[in-house]
Amino acid sequence: MQKLFASDFDGTLYFQETGELISQENLTAIRAFQETGGLFGACTGRPLCALTGQTGDDIPFDFYIATTGAALYDRDRQLIWNKTVSRDIVRECCELVRPLCKSPEYELVVGGEDYWTFSTDLYLPILRTARSLDEVEGPFYGMGIETVTIDEAHEAAALVREHFAGVLTAYVNLASIDVLPAGCSKGTGLRHLAEYYGADLTAGIGDSFNDLELLDAADVAYTFKSSPEEMHRSADLLVDSAAEALYDFIQR
Repeated sequence: MQKLFASDFDGTLYFQETGELISQENLTAIRAFQETGGLFGACTGRPLCALTGQTGDDIPFDFYIATTGAALYDRDRQLIWNKTVSRDIVRECCELVRPLCKSPEYELVVGGEDYWTFSTDLYLPILRTARSLDEVEGPFYGMGIETVTIDEAHEAAALVREHFAGVLTAYVNLASIDVLPAGCSKGTGLRHLAEYYGADLTAGIGDSFNDLELLDAADVAYTFKSSPEEMHRSADLLVDSAAEALYDFIQR
């Protein structure tokens, strides 16, 4: 039986507040799962560079669901599938949500495998700087913005979904939103990869609202006991760590 396990990254494997990339407990569980023949991968709102630029080759991912399902890659980081939007649509979307953005430096565009920012004040190794959208190298997979409050994030996401119905969609991730081509989600990414790899049984784990589609698409869904109640309703099992979920899935 071919099993496939997709894990959210931020807040599930990587915890920014502690600075710990992936705990030894989780790494051991990942390798134990892979030794049974299972495929383990990251499922993230980040573009590929923002994940691999931080993890390098230290994390044994078998696949990548990047940019909330708009781009899928194999273990060699070769593109399997993608869906894009036009430069003009991205430009219009930026203008629409800018009043709700925390500040210009928190407005990021995903072009190709990279994160692009228009701010000269924000420097992070994973970011490339452009003076305008015309300098961003595509294809365009979407964008992300941070807001001050969760309510503003919900307002921004509703604006995008209403204004770009059938073209773009938006997912709330606490006080931020991920914007991407309509029909893309972490759940659709999991389904595409399950078909690609011929998986008989799939699992997903996540900690926040933008993981709900992943949990709904998985045959076995996990979230943390500390996750929001809405996440609990979509999960088959509540756990304390990704490692606990992996060991449970190995037994299924």
